Amino acid sequence: MKAKFSPKRVWAILVRHLFSWPRDLESLAESFWWPSFDLFIWGLVTVYLQMSENTPSIFISFFLGAIVLWMFVYRSQQEMSFTFLKEVWDRNILNIFTTPLTVWEFLSASMILGITKLTISALWMTFLAYILFQFNVFTLGFWFIPFLLNLLLVGWSAGFLINGLIVQYGWRVQSFAWTLILVIQPFSAVFYPVSVMPGWMQGVAAVIPTSYVFEGMRAVLVEGRFEVNNLLFATGLNLIYISLSALYFARSFRRAKETGMIVKFS
Repeated sequence: MKAKFSPKRVWAILVRHLFSWPRDLESLAESFWWPSFDLFIWGLVTVYLQMSENTPSIFISFFLGAIVLWMFVYRSQQEMSFTFLKEVWDRNILNIFTTPLTVWEFLSASMILGITKLTISALWMTFLAYILFQFNVFTLGFWFIPFLLNLLLVGWSAGFLINGLIVQYGWRVQSFAWTLILVIQPFSAVFYPVSVMPGWMQGVAAVIPTSYVFEGMRAVLVEGRFEVNNLLFATGLNLIYISLSALYFARSFRRAKETGMIVKFS
């Protein structure tokens, strides 16, 4: 008999990780130090480039907006992966899943935890960008919200996929939690438009949701218009990818329990 979905069990996982977060220096560095460092370095680069008369005034907005928005992709993926990996590193996976906790409850807790921590990190980055470089990310207006939601879904999809790979192939692929999401960055049009990519790269970019989001961001900043098609394509692709990746993780985890491989993580 399958256990019914329980908000109490979701809350238990959520509280466990929220209580340990302020005491985990590595996690705090990932949430605040490295994003701040990237913003500071790239912000200074854009300020320097903008000193040239040939550099458009909107240039700094492109770069800083791209850095802040990419942080949502990278951090949402890491939070999803690290919530699972923390249980693995603590040798706690077997303990929590011998309780009635289900995979879907664990994933739900991971998503809520990711949103909570990402919101705090994003507020800090937004504040820092404004204080240091007078960049207001909210110049994107209302469309800032659907942009963020789509980037969040991209990160979650990658996180589900990485967790599934770790369950299936073990410790040797855990480095994907830091590196795999970077594979899509060159195709995501983060710092340059899709039009400057070679033809084969444009073909890959067409099936990556982030390319539509960052193209949409540039359209809003430069022309003040919102491309609805970009949002629709990004959302459609995201719904497909997050469904497939979540099912893959659940299937990998179920198979690991059936074959006894889950014991390797405990």
